[in-house]
Amino acid sequence: MRIERGACSPEEAERALAALDACEGLYFGVDAGIAGLHPLQATLVARPALRIGVFEDGVEVRALTGFGAALFGSQALQGWRSGLRRGAGVSPVAQLRGLLRCFQPSPDVLLLGALRFEAHRLARKTEALDPRLRGGDGIHAGGDGPPSRHPRGGGNPELGVFYFPERLLRRDADGRWSFVQLSLPGVEAASEPVDATPTSPGVPAPGDDFAPGGYAEMVGRALTVLRERPLVSLTLSQSYRRRVAMPPSKAFARLRAANPAPASFFLNDGSGLRLLGASPDLQLVVRGGEVQSLPVCGTVARRPGAQGEAESLRELFNEEVDAAALAVCSDALRNDLAPLCEPGSLRLLDRRRPMSLATVVHAVDRLGGKLRQGCDAWDAIVATAAPVMLTGAPRAEALRAIADLEASPRGWYGGLVVQVSADGDALVGTLLRAAAVHGDVAEVRTGGDLLADSSPGREEAESRLKTRSLWRAFGLEDAPGTTRVASGPLAPLAVRLLAQGDPFEAALADTLASLGIDTEGDVDAVHLLAGTAPTPEGPALVAIGDAAYRLLAQAGAQIRPVAGEHGRALRCTRTDTGETFGAGRYATLELVQPPPDWQVLATDADGRPVVLTRDRLACLLYRPDSLLCDEAARQLLRSVIEQLAALPRP
Repeated sequence: MRIERGACSPEEAERALAALDACEGLYFGVDAGIAGLHPLQATLVARPALRIGVFEDGVEVRALTGFGAALFGSQALQGWRSGLRRGAGVSPVAQLRGLLRCFQPSPDVLLLGALRFEAHRLARKTEALDPRLRGGDGIHAGGDGPPSRHPRGGGNPELGVFYFPERLLRRDADGRWSFVQLSLPGVEAASEPVDATPTSPGVPAPGDDFAPGGYAEMVGRALTVLRERPLVSLTLSQSYRRRVAMPPSKAFARLRAANPAPASFFLNDGSGLRLLGASPDLQLVVRGGEVQSLPVCGTVARRPGAQGEAESLRELFNEEVDAAALAVCSDALRNDLAPLCEPGSLRLLDRRRPMSLATVVHAVDRLGGKLRQGCDAWDAIVATAAPVMLTGAPRAEALRAIADLEASPRGWYGGLVVQVSADGDALVGTLLRAAAVHGDVAEVRTGGDLLADSSPGREEAESRLKTRSLWRAFGLEDAPGTTRVASGPLAPLAVRLLAQGDPFEAALADTLASLGIDTEGDVDAVHLLAGTAPTPEGPALVAIGDAAYRLLAQAGAQIRPVAGEHGRALRCTRTDTGETFGAGRYATLELVQPPPDWQVLATDADGRPVVLTRDRLACLLYRPDSLLCDEAARQLLRSVIEQLAALPRP
């Protein structure tokens, strides 16, 4: 296969984008972001050669050009082609991965596509991972949600589409456009884009999921669910539908000009759909075996002018609930990615970085790690499909709550726009702030992450605020005037990890591994208790989070339940050295009176105990696996385990 490269003009790129109104193809651009965090670039499949429909039980391939037909029938793809089928036990992700493996590693050979929210079910079809790598709510749990109560027609609907390009256009970080043209000897290149042949059902009727106040009522019901079910957080959404007269490509051009975003996208999938949006969430960046994620949480309207922007940022960063929600998102993403990364490599690189877009300001975290040998971008994509900031945590329980509470199917909302190249690098954006256009009706869906102390009225106002940039693009609303890891070898140490029912089991195991602690200790080793695991009798025991509160209650402490306090930052002080450290609290209980004769090793800023020990027992009332914890908080866990391990065994 021949690869031709050359320069192209911005005008050609704009014409190719405008052609997506009528022709199949996809644009994915990192058009804005935070310097040093978001890699500015864009890719546009101007002439797709192959269309690959993704289903839960495999893929279906259709050639769109003469080059596509010749490539699909070529000797180079014979092995891959002969293995294509749909059925039980077939992994569509393995089929997508296999196509790119037919080519030499190259950034110019790639797949560009989009997946619906329901693509989280692909997790059940991926190759089995080592069971020791699975988290309490990790990769496979993401695919175990309930079937949608909003059927979309057909027993096995298309979950998404990928394109293998014959011609693609690219924009680099400096704004320069170039083209990449693929060809085969003796095959004439197509000269025009591929016309779409709409097959979708009728145009939806205008109207919203809820009348004003209805979404707030749903949030109120959700807060009861948060108290009654084992949920750390929950994300709910609603749809708004309006008639539009403007061509979608023109609305997208207006949207990009007014609201450049970290994940901008325009898809014509050939069914009659035009999907366009400007998402703040660049979910994954995979480069050279390193994976990064940039979760976004917290939204405040951007006031006009520099002073107005500063006031908006001040409001954002003074909002404790938003800070906690972002921490929950980051910790849960860490839990998803930990099984794929080398132990201890997954770290919080940036915390609550401000990001200003045209109409709103956001806070952004960045976490990154090194992929294990044998894991790749496709694994990371599947692990984070239906990302926790769009579902809640634990994911499987959140999916059940979403099915119970939401008024309509999510469709593309919360799905993914995906670019994976043959050299293994990838970019993944979350499909947010998007309009799905069918005929003359545009559907915009928005939502927000809820904690137990969220305000229903504020959540409804934020949901409506998030639609503003899209309605403006269609002319329907007027525009307004890190801690370093300690170096050196660690002494061998082992625990027996008991973490049944813990939503962050994989992250906890990763933290222990980074501290040089083996989690497969023998029956006489120190036991580490988390989640809902029963308290063992006999061995030395370290308990964390709610498990620690329950252990203290058994020892005579006065404990009382509280509304879930998750993702809360603590400032703590060691009583023996005076050293201060940061930690993260996830709890549904609180300590009123400690049990008698227990030693307090650390307290929070209000003087309340956060680490207590007695004899062969220790209780940490913070989560040492939270990304809110600094190295001193993690080392205190190791120190406590070392002290208990050194005690004579009974």
